Amino acid sequence: MIYTGLFLAITLLTTPLGFSQEGKKEKFSNKDRPGAIEITSDRMRSENGGQKIIFSGSVVLAQSGMTITADIMEVYNTPDKKQTEEIVAIGNVDIVRGKKRMKGDRAVYLYQLQKIILTGSPKAIAWEGRDTIEGREMIFLIEKDRFIVNERVRAKLFPKSDK
Repeated sequence: MIYTGLFLAITLLTTPLGFSQEGKKEKFSNKDRPGAIEITSDRMRSENGGQKIIFSGSVVLAQSGMTITADIMEVYNTPDKKQTEEIVAIGNVDIVRGKKRMKGDRAVYLYQLQKIILTGSPKAIAWEGRDTIEGREMIFLIEKDRFIVNERVRAKLFPKSDK
């Protein structure tokens, strides 16, 4: 029984996520479809026949130049288990994408929308170089490579040199 759950979880993680059933309209075109997701952790368990997969202990998610680390990561798949709906990272969340870095307590990665909602108490923080921005809730729009920050925003921006 354990091997069946492990096999199902590995199968779900190694199949291309974001593909829909044949004949249905796909959310992503071939040119903008996110790459495969790779998750490593100390432990993993599957619930609801693979609809929910929980990774714990030094969890690292890597996908298309982005890395998310956390204490716990929960992957929620559609009821037919053919697509990932969302990934929730909990505890000591650190996200790196290119020159951007974000830290918070919790992140919800809405996979189909390519959006990450990062929250922190007392704050979530993001920086690129010396520039920083803080707030209790940050929304990172992955495809647009921009932030929307809510709830008591503080930004520190430095002039760019001509070099």
